Amino acid sequence: MQDKLVIGMDFGTDSARGLLINPQTTEVLATAVCVYKRWSQGLYCIPEKEQYRQHPLDYMEAIDDIFTNLFVGLEPTTIKKVVAIGTNTTGSTPVAVDSNARPLALSTSFADNPNAMFVLWKDHTAKKEAMEINSLAKIWPIDYTLYSGGIYSSEWFWSKMLHVNREDENVRKHTFTWVEQSDWIPSYLAGISKASKIKRNRCAAGHKAMWNESYGGLPSAEFLCALDPTFYHFVNRFYTETYTSDEVCGNISSYFVEKYGFDPSTIVTIGAIDAHHGAVGAGSHPYSFVKVIGTSTCDMLVIPKEDNPPIVPGICGQVDGSIDPGMIGFEAGQSAFGDIYNWYKNFLLKPIYSILEDSLTIEQQHKLEADFFDYMTKEAQQIKVAESTLVFTDFFNGRRTPDADFNLLASATGFNLATNAGHVFKALVEATAFGSKAIIDRFISCGIPIKSVIATGGIPNKSPYVVQVLADVLGCDIDVVDSNQTCALGSAIFAAVAAGVYATIADAKQVLSARILKTYTPNIDNKNIYDQLYHTYNQLTLTLT
Repeated sequence: MQDKLVIGMDFGTDSARGLLINPQTTEVLATAVCVYKRWSQGLYCIPEKEQYRQHPLDYMEAIDDIFTNLFVGLEPTTIKKVVAIGTNTTGSTPVAVDSNARPLALSTSFADNPNAMFVLWKDHTAKKEAMEINSLAKIWPIDYTLYSGGIYSSEWFWSKMLHVNREDENVRKHTFTWVEQSDWIPSYLAGISKASKIKRNRCAAGHKAMWNESYGGLPSAEFLCALDPTFYHFVNRFYTETYTSDEVCGNISSYFVEKYGFDPSTIVTIGAIDAHHGAVGAGSHPYSFVKVIGTSTCDMLVIPKEDNPPIVPGICGQVDGSIDPGMIGFEAGQSAFGDIYNWYKNFLLKPIYSILEDSLTIEQQHKLEADFFDYMTKEAQQIKVAESTLVFTDFFNGRRTPDADFNLLASATGFNLATNAGHVFKALVEATAFGSKAIIDRFISCGIPIKSVIATGGIPNKSPYVVQVLADVLGCDIDVVDSNQTCALGSAIFAAVAAGVYATIADAKQVLSARILKTYTPNIDNKNIYDQLYHTYNQLTLTLT
């Protein structure tokens, strides 16, 4: 077993990451990161329209780049020891494909058409379509939104597909079906050349496409066609079966065997959404609340099926096996977290760049970028919690949970002439923490206890201040784990189980999951003040809705 290696791959918003791991010794042999070239140039995105699209070539090139860098200096015999590859991606990030499972944007006629590309999770162009889905679901004999929190989102599969169907007839006519990024990536790695042969992952199907065993899978053809006649073209091209990430998608394609020297028997596992694998990589256990914190947050919770957990309204779904096979996986989250801090940085720095233009050296620009958050954090930390009544809501990108509403805009109260940049940054950090508390409060109100909170992702490893405020607002300990690659690590765990290195996910987590690096304990005095500010946050929220 010690000769077996696995790869975990995480396809995020801005970049893709890879880990080459010995799953028995836990040694990380290599890591690799590839920034998406077209995405980094802002191509195919129109922020003012909330349009965010990614070209499939960004993912394909990233895969090649990651394999190249993971294998630098390795002997061919070592590369042949890779027995399994696990992957995760953003979600819901679907794409229109032809019958050969190729995204339309890979053809010459659609190469620069954003509607033929992956519709990124943060794309909110389908708000109208989401409202229509919700309206129909509430009068239909079966409420297909029941296990999706009772509210279907513009961030999800059917909304985005319907929006493109209506907006772009040419794309619709040339589309065989639609596929989630989390299904397409492993299918591409496995060389699957028929869309009808793609195995769909339980995670994305259940949380984003209203798939549930209790009503036979996806929403019925009658429901979809009543929603819009454009679905008539597709209803026989969807799927019924779904698979968990400990199952096999296929063997690696001959392209990668020839180019990199993989053994042809190397397996590719079923994919999933990044945060769900991140929860596994962070060592999730029943009733632990795992916060994967980055540009947005995804909050993950698993409960054993035998506990018969209740339906929780207003979240992103509860799905059997979407995180840990054999458990009910719950997803919630905030549509903006780190994005809010980056908005504030750009808000302040852009005028400086515009005014000074060529006067700023490259070194000075880099210093402004690199030191901005350190400076703001020091300013915010000098302000006592009781000294500021400035309160923001965190709806800068709408609200994901509880109760999805992407028409919501952020608001604030408590400004005066003494308010400075540090006060605003402090209030923005507190707003993101209040949004997290609103989610946890929803679970608790439904009778689901939260026994521990685990934080992972870029922000928990970079900003102790943000995590401390979060602990103070929540009033509980927060465990930060020792890996900022828990999503890729989770994919490697699934790969190790699928390859037979471990019998179960629980066994693999015991050895491979991240360990607690630091525990943040709440300041009770601050918590008491934050309880009052949280009341103001809730009052602001009520005025918006």
